Amino acid sequence: MDWVYRLRDWCIFYKQEIGLVIIIIFTATLSFALGYLANREFTNVPIVIEQHSSSIPASTP
Repeated sequence: MDWVYRLRDWCIFYKQEIGLVIIIIFTATLSFALGYLANREFTNVPIVIEQHSSSIPASTP
């Protein structure tokens, strides 16, 4: 049961740092989710570039 008191004391001591980490994780998650939702509207077929190897000029060192 001693670990509960040590954990409580640790959380009280690092209260500001824990809050900052929570805010950073929340902001990163929100940014990812908004980017994902915004990109869903622009899901088009990708551009396919076809080029035969015979038409590529050979490079000489």
